[in-house]
Amino acid sequence: MADRFSWDDRWQIEQDVNAAIGMLRDWRDVEENLGPGGPSLYAAHLHPWVWGAAATFWDAGHYREAVAQAARSISAHTQSKLGRTDISEGNLLKQAFSKEDPKPGAPRLRFPGDRNTETWRSRQEGAVAFAFGCYTGIRNVATHEHTLDWDEQEAFEYLAAFSVLARWVDECMVESIAGP
Repeated sequence: MADRFSWDDRWQIEQDVNAAIGMLRDWRDVEENLGPGGPSLYAAHLHPWVWGAAATFWDAGHYREAVAQAARSISAHTQSKLGRTDISEGNLLKQAFSKEDPKPGAPRLRFPGDRNTETWRSRQEGAVAFAFGCYTGIRNVATHEHTLDWDEQEAFEYLAAFSVLARWVDECMVESIAGP
């Protein structure tokens, strides 16, 4: 069978292929250095309470359950930090971040900083809303809705939200008063 391409054709094809490879390399360099890729987030860099609880389920492809386990982990760590086992999850965190003074048996989590500033008050109020939203809007769905699993991106975004919450709980100091 005769060659389908002449030497000149082969040379041209080789040049075209090399040019295409060069363009792909250039495109990858542009994407990595100048492109709109944005920051990369790594699951292993999420708060350890979140990723430690979620990792096994995540690796098995059970993303919804991974998020549910992260929420349970934060609740358990918060209960331990506050010494409260009488309530859990959304209500626990809502009460914990409340700006109200602590009560006997109901300590509060307080961000560091000057409590007389609007920034501190806003952060404390935001933590109440954010924590309650994480548990009512994400955890409750993860726990009670079993019809289908979440895709990886959606679940990772939820884990990131819980990671923020875990960092806040971890960062805060406990304020309590002695009982009667």
